[in-house]
Amino acid sequence: MIHCFQDTASAKKVPAMIRVGCCLAVLLSGCVLPAAFAEDVVSPVWPTARGNFAGTGARSTGLAEELVLQWETKTAEAIESAPVSDGNHVFVVDVMGGLEAISLSTGKSMWRHELETGFVASPALFLPLDVRPSVGAVNVLDASELAANTSPLQPEGLRSWAENLSPVLVSGDVEGNVVAWDPVSGEQLWKSLTGGEISASPSFYVLRRPDSAGEIELQPRVLVTSQDGSLYCFALDSGELIWKYETGDQIRCGATIGDGKTYLGGCDGGLHVVDLSTGKASREPIPLGGPTGSTPAIQGGQLFVPIMDGVLYAFSPQNDSDAPVEPTWEYSDPDRSQEYRGSVAVTDEVVVVTSRNKTVDAIERETGKLRWRVTLKRRADASPVIAGDDVWIASTDGRLVRLALLDGREKWDFEIRGAFIGEPAIVGGRLVIADDEGMVRSFGPK
Repeated sequence: MIHCFQDTASAKKVPAMIRVGCCLAVLLSGCVLPAAFAEDVVSPVWPTARGNFAGTGARSTGLAEELVLQWETKTAEAIESAPVSDGNHVFVVDVMGGLEAISLSTGKSMWRHELETGFVASPALFLPLDVRPSVGAVNVLDASELAANTSPLQPEGLRSWAENLSPVLVSGDVEGNVVAWDPVSGEQLWKSLTGGEISASPSFYVLRRPDSAGEIELQPRVLVTSQDGSLYCFALDSGELIWKYETGDQIRCGATIGDGKTYLGGCDGGLHVVDLSTGKASREPIPLGGPTGSTPAIQGGQLFVPIMDGVLYAFSPQNDSDAPVEPTWEYSDPDRSQEYRGSVAVTDEVVVVTSRNKTVDAIERETGKLRWRVTLKRRADASPVIAGDDVWIASTDGRLVRLALLDGREKWDFEIRGAFIGEPAIVGGRLVIADDEGMVRSFGPK
């Protein structure tokens, strides 16, 4: 049997993002928001460790062919997670409890907190203008208690609501604390608690539902997975616990969002599908055949998740049916068993996965066939990231490598004396990455 590996209240304040314009009492008829399994919209931000809330780890736009080191900033302690960015600032957390905001353009520290417990998970950003129907964005969902004749939300109404809100940064630490921050000032907004270590970035969605007076409002919510085996849903304005979904075993992955559901794997060997309107399972867990600590990825109506036993699965899940779900395809190394602990990066054509045996494999998304393989000098604990026609790999020997997505050809590399544990962020034509010596670096065009 394979067991999952283990790592080691304050007053609530209502942020301005919710105080203003939260209630939409009148929603006129208009277009219905499409399902989240839609074409990705390129975003200039990197709000979560996997780049978006569909977990793809990919951007369709690439970086300049010639990159230079634009700045490097030394923080206090080792960083084992990915930076996140709102397009103007970079936010990083370290293993000793540091939370820091850095200017994306200059590398200058804007504010920093020294907290009592450390971080292995990246924070995540709720960005109001990222509330859109497209895959990977913060989606708006209709609550189950909405009347059947409720008018659909118009894009104009959604845009007007979002323009009156402010961003929120949410962090989760190794003792299970969930804290919301004002990303501009660094002010703490609220603090809540889970029952175990938080090992993955939070996710966000917005629920459209009637309030106590019967008026329709939009309620932003944050999802946090915990190693106590639970998925927590908190109100983003107050940190109040809305619901909790229990899997029965550790969860190390993030909650991937698509089509009104969240998908998460865990150490129980099942792929859980949870209705975000109710917090209840929408079907029986889909058997994976082994534990996973990888955040699932959604692309083109399919879901991709590797397990620690060295199998990568592609599913087209039937959310509301308990009928058995067979993989569209599954990939495993025919010659040597691999161990997958990271998440995949996926585009319309290719799924890229790294293993503990130092391999980087590119798999055809439609067929599950191996397109190419590259063997690294040392393993990559960081998950791969795709930007345009390139795959970016950060490895434990301190190498940042740029590979051609077409054939795996090495195009560029950068080497440091430390190690990369977390993946890079792709934002604003730049690549930003942190290392285990607490150095944060930004690469961009000459």
